[in-house]
Amino acid sequence: MKYMLRILSGTVAVVGLLWSVNASAGAAQGFKFMEKQGCTACHNISGNVNAKTVGLWRKGPDLYYAGDKYNQNWIATWLQKPTRIRPSGAFYLDHTQTGVKWNTLRQDSLKPHVRLSALDAKNVAQALSELRSKDQLIEAEHYNPDITVPTALGDMMFDKVNGCLACHSIEPNYGGLSAPELYTAAARLKPEYMLSYIRDPQAWNHKTWMPTRELSEEDMQKTVNYIISLGSDKSRSMMKNAVEQSAATNYRVYCMQCHGISGKGSGINSRDMEVPPRNHSDSKYLKTRTNAELFKAIKEGGASISKSALMPPWGGTLSDAEIKGLVKHIRKLCKCGFEGSNNQQ
Repeated sequence: MKYMLRILSGTVAVVGLLWSVNASAGAAQGFKFMEKQGCTACHNISGNVNAKTVGLWRKGPDLYYAGDKYNQNWIATWLQKPTRIRPSGAFYLDHTQTGVKWNTLRQDSLKPHVRLSALDAKNVAQALSELRSKDQLIEAEHYNPDITVPTALGDMMFDKVNGCLACHSIEPNYGGLSAPELYTAAARLKPEYMLSYIRDPQAWNHKTWMPTRELSEEDMQKTVNYIISLGSDKSRSMMKNAVEQSAATNYRVYCMQCHGISGKGSGINSRDMEVPPRNHSDSKYLKTRTNAELFKAIKEGGASISKSALMPPWGGTLSDAEIKGLVKHIRKLCKCGFEGSNNQQ
């Protein structure tokens, strides 16, 4: 019996691997496109550290942890119609000249980013989202959207208290030029990345000129939420859409192999499972489960809530924010919310 189980487990693993390779076909095309276009001439995609790939010598932002940093849907959208995120380029001195009153930028030296077709942009975005070499830094963060700050106080913290406005613009033509603008950060960046970068910039790039501020946990949360609030309604809508797109992609990559394309528990791995995968369109059952229980099952595995051990733990692969996105996605599949006797959500 144990021998048969080992064979069955091996078969399931091989089938799952083949399905994963098929699901990542877009990413494979994205990597091929980047290689053909010579993207590594400006961006560090490999993660190899040397004199030409760190600190001041970069021609473009590091991308070997792009999946930890950027919202995938934003990448695909931006690549089709690039706008300048860093007003003075990757390294400001490469584009600075002496002016009458102050130094100015040489606009002629700031070259536009190449535009991609919708398909190429989608494939490249998928490929970049698989580059997650800094997962441990993201997993250490716990973003709290409820720790907010009034706009006036947020302005004062950002400008006068912490001096962030000296380098970062918070609206077009207002703020510093040597660092990325932040008025589109809500759509662009993952909150956990912003928290981690504020906490320890050198953990992401030891040559960065972003200083380490000794902020309290509460002030870091307030700062991230202030940055998110800088986005226009359009930016906030883009961020929401990016989160939804990311959850749908994660469900496709990690969940459909067992739970099926429609979420009804009919995935390619489900045929020989002793315990059938959960039908995520079953509102009668799912409305009896809290969001906290669904989160725990995804993060720690089925056994953590006294369900089947065939449901593996994904906490080592997905961030808390991504798991919360999957919970919301499951709620969309079942078209239901929790309707039990307690108030845990």
